[in-house]
Amino acid sequence: MRFGRIGMHRPENFPKLFYVYGQEADTSTATGRVLKKPPEKKAEVRCILSIASPEEKELFRQDGVVVTHTIFHRGAPIAKANDVFKLVKKGAETRSFRVKAVHNKGEMDIDTTYYCSERGDVGHADQH
Repeated sequence: MRFGRIGMHRPENFPKLFYVYGQEADTSTATGRVLKKPPEKKAEVRCILSIASPEEKELFRQDGVVVTHTIFHRGAPIAKANDVFKLVKKGAETRSFRVKAVHNKGEMDIDTTYYCSERGDVGHADQH
């Protein structure tokens, strides 16, 4: 067990801080044109980030969706498709992940898995 991870060094013991932003649309113009509102911070949560497995990537690739990472959260879903998780390190938002699908295991609100795509274009330009 030289390279094994037992006890305190398991990934689930080190959740990372994420800010969750929602992207809502507004149709308040007279012509009914859809306008995007600035992203709204919905929550601050601690989650576990991991790279998507080859099986998960292939499953979503069949639907034409690119999934690069999974985010695991204990509790009921707090985000929906197209929301953005931003990883926070030392008070700064460093990486962005757009939610592609949400899996509430067993619909029991105990564990939630978010299938995400890491995005470079939703970084600092659309904060707050």
